[in-house]
Amino acid sequence: MRKISPKRELDLLRCTYFLFGFGIMGLTPRFPELKANLNLGNGQFGSLLSTGSIGSIISLLTMGHVVHRYGNKIIYFTSVSTIMFCLFVLVHTTSSAVFLLFNIVFGAAISAYVIANQTQTFHLQGRTGKIHLTHLSGMWSAGALASALLAGFLVGKVSLQVHITLLSLIVFSTMLIIFYYLSPEMMAPDLSPDNDYSIRTLIANFHVDKAVAGGLLLACYLEFAIGDWITIFARDTLGFDNGLNTIPFIVFMIAMILGRLAIHRLFDNHAIEKLVTLGAVSAGVGCFAAVAAAMALGREHRNMALLVLLSGMFISGLGSSFIGPIFTNAANARSSAPSSIVMAEIMLINVFLVFVTKWIVAWTAQATNLGIALFIPAVMLLFVPYFAHAVVPKLTK
Repeated sequence: MRKISPKRELDLLRCTYFLFGFGIMGLTPRFPELKANLNLGNGQFGSLLSTGSIGSIISLLTMGHVVHRYGNKIIYFTSVSTIMFCLFVLVHTTSSAVFLLFNIVFGAAISAYVIANQTQTFHLQGRTGKIHLTHLSGMWSAGALASALLAGFLVGKVSLQVHITLLSLIVFSTMLIIFYYLSPEMMAPDLSPDNDYSIRTLIANFHVDKAVAGGLLLACYLEFAIGDWITIFARDTLGFDNGLNTIPFIVFMIAMILGRLAIHRLFDNHAIEKLVTLGAVSAGVGCFAAVAAAMALGREHRNMALLVLLSGMFISGLGSSFIGPIFTNAANARSSAPSSIVMAEIMLINVFLVFVTKWIVAWTAQATNLGIALFIPAVMLLFVPYFAHAVVPKLTK
């Protein structure tokens, strides 16, 4: 196939980010139905969801090496096909054991895809000299939002199984077509003997950038927590159902999109460290205050509680939106290793830390209540400023 222009490549990457968000996040707003389908409590369900991190860790130990040595093409096509099949199984099974197995595979496939997609993004950035990751992360969020809106509309009208089956078939089949057109510019294998990145070498030279890893975990966990729990919180604590419990998640994602698509306009006139600090503090305070107020108002004043919760979700989504991509770019800029290796290392550390944090949050919800558990990611954001020094002006290699 003929080479494509950088503009065309960027357009295709926008599609991959958008469709990936649309495909995998369609399940999140319907977690209450998935939990009911498995007949599990909050602690059990949260722990079961966290097992996807096991697959991610296994994948991240190898995929950075595979992408670097063999290129992106094989990972792109294999990972999306695996994701599609796992989604089908996850929504149809009522067995926790089957769910556990395929959730691990699901996590592995997602991590493999993310490494390939971010590596391709850095590959484009290196050739154009422009930063695209923050904007493309906004495209992912836009896909996730569109999927959440669709899910909210379909709740009570279309079964979970029909919704996710059709969604995965359409979305990931479309992605395979996009990969075909993107393939001329996919990162090629690097088989040079001067670049020895064998698995043994990777393990021996594994590098932990503590400042980036710490800042990334503290900044990004709120997005995981909102995705996992906010629809359940709105249903169980405030009594909203029939799709209304997805509204807080939708508002959060709208704010994430706005922040990620617009933040680059501030880079030239404001220090990135200050933007990160301001965003983290406002997001942490906004989330904590909103959840606390919603709990205090409760079902007796649930309309007011929902309004307060929506305000907090918007503030926290806007404030935290760009911090994760900023730290991810910083990880790439601070390392001399290939981008795929850097992404695998930083994601491996982050997945392990997120895995532990998810268990803490899930069992805090089980032992106390979900509102108190949601305080944890809010407080985590308040510590992001201690790691803001890791964000360097040079965001790409």
